[in-house]
Amino acid sequence: MCATVKPYSAATGLPKKTKSICPECGKILEATIFEKDGKVFMEKECPEHGKFCDVYWSDAAKYLEAEKYAKDGTGLKNSMDENLKDGENVNVVIDGEKVEMLSPTALANIDLTNRCNMNCPICFANANDAGYVYEPDFDTVCKMLDALRGEQPIKCTAVQFSGGEPTVYPRLVDVIKAAKERKFAQVQIATNGIVFASHYDKLKECAQAGLNTVYLQFDGMDDDIYMRSRGRKMMDVKKGVIANLKKLKQETGHCPSVVLVVTTVRGLNDNQIGDILRFAIQNRDVVRGVNFQPVAFTGRVTHEEVSEGRITLTDVAKAVNEQTGWTGMQDWFPVPVVSGISNYASIILGTNKITFPTHPHCGLATYLFIDENENVFPMPEFIKVEQFVKGLDEIAMKAEHATFKKLTALKVRKLLMNCLIEEKMPGGMTKNDLIETLISIMSKKSKSTLAKFSWGMMYVGAMHFQDSFNYDIERVRRCSIHYVTPDCKIIPFCAYNSGIEMRVETEKKFSVPLAEWKEKHKEEAKQLEAALIVPKDADEENKE
Repeated sequence: MCATVKPYSAATGLPKKTKSICPECGKILEATIFEKDGKVFMEKECPEHGKFCDVYWSDAAKYLEAEKYAKDGTGLKNSMDENLKDGENVNVVIDGEKVEMLSPTALANIDLTNRCNMNCPICFANANDAGYVYEPDFDTVCKMLDALRGEQPIKCTAVQFSGGEPTVYPRLVDVIKAAKERKFAQVQIATNGIVFASHYDKLKECAQAGLNTVYLQFDGMDDDIYMRSRGRKMMDVKKGVIANLKKLKQETGHCPSVVLVVTTVRGLNDNQIGDILRFAIQNRDVVRGVNFQPVAFTGRVTHEEVSEGRITLTDVAKAVNEQTGWTGMQDWFPVPVVSGISNYASIILGTNKITFPTHPHCGLATYLFIDENENVFPMPEFIKVEQFVKGLDEIAMKAEHATFKKLTALKVRKLLMNCLIEEKMPGGMTKNDLIETLISIMSKKSKSTLAKFSWGMMYVGAMHFQDSFNYDIERVRRCSIHYVTPDCKIIPFCAYNSGIEMRVETEKKFSVPLAEWKEKHKEEAKQLEAALIVPKDADEENKE
């Protein structure tokens, strides 16, 4: 197998030029990214709408450090997109300019519906204001899954069903089964939790169908926050989902894991970041990760509103550090830090494994180890991450041309031994157990080895999806979280939900007017309206 990454081709350092868009008209603009007072800003000027300047990262040193790990992918091909020529990479068109994708799909989103049982002010889908129903049928969803599994040079192995609220989709269990039949290793649902908290049998049915992860919307630890962010009390719902998963695990021996996903807004819930992590650790028998998503501003917002609510990746990392005392800024790394591991695995195992040559400024993450007394230790505290990543890259380069590739496993073990800081390892953790666990992550035995590892592990990440104020087309090019549409197009997240917002175009193309949907689904519409699920028809609003 060939390498799945190649050298990074975008500009690095500060200051630098990139391409962005005007928040008002969407035209491509040249933007300057520069440092001022220890922060990183993006500035651009539209001839018609004037100058825009927004903070990009609040820690310039960390911004530059992240670029050390930057890599490019080897492209993304989709044979089921009829608009692509033979051999052409997936691309999107922004203001008439074709933007070619470099990264494979690490996680694909399939929106099952735009119907929802909530009407949240901070929602990408904005489901209840649409005036139409977007809901691909089962056969169409299967075709979308086929497109993902047919991607080259690396097949997509992880899919997330989203919306709207995917748990109101009538054939949810069937699409989970369909994904598993197509050998998706990871199947997850992005949900507000209302259905899974109130219908245990539905959760159990989804788990039995093959659901791996519940990606649970989780904005804070008290109902005051949910009233402001979601318009209703939700804390009992969140606890109810976790309680039902624990019940399922006790009943059957296993259950889908939970990742808490926190839309993070300055002045709303950024003071609860530490408490959310403590809650996750207290429930680590089912919760395996927390993903903070700094809010992206879409729709009509003022520059003042953006400035007041903007929170960056390094703001999140700093808040974790300050509110828990568990980590320092040195414990946080950009997403492509793991691309070397997947690249090595592809070469050694002889098959292209999913890799993460995501743009270095899209996200930050760390791993926490937790002992039985809930003492927390960040993994980078006792592993020289930079030394390990550099050494693994060198081993992978040599292994690509070696005759006996699997012999390089001995070199990796030796590298790990040299990168461990034994005196900083937590008490009770053995060197051999840790090495076996880390090596297993790069092999086919990860689940069985991790199951024997007595320490708890918690992923903590922050992924900052773009909006029109901080839009960087180089990030779009290297996006690894994609959407697939009913006509089998692959679209990067930040072109689907923000910027050119292809969600609107896609949904309108494959939707039916709300009144027509209600007429065809009278009983379901009646039930859903009673639960405030079906949005008010845009035509009815116009009549008023």
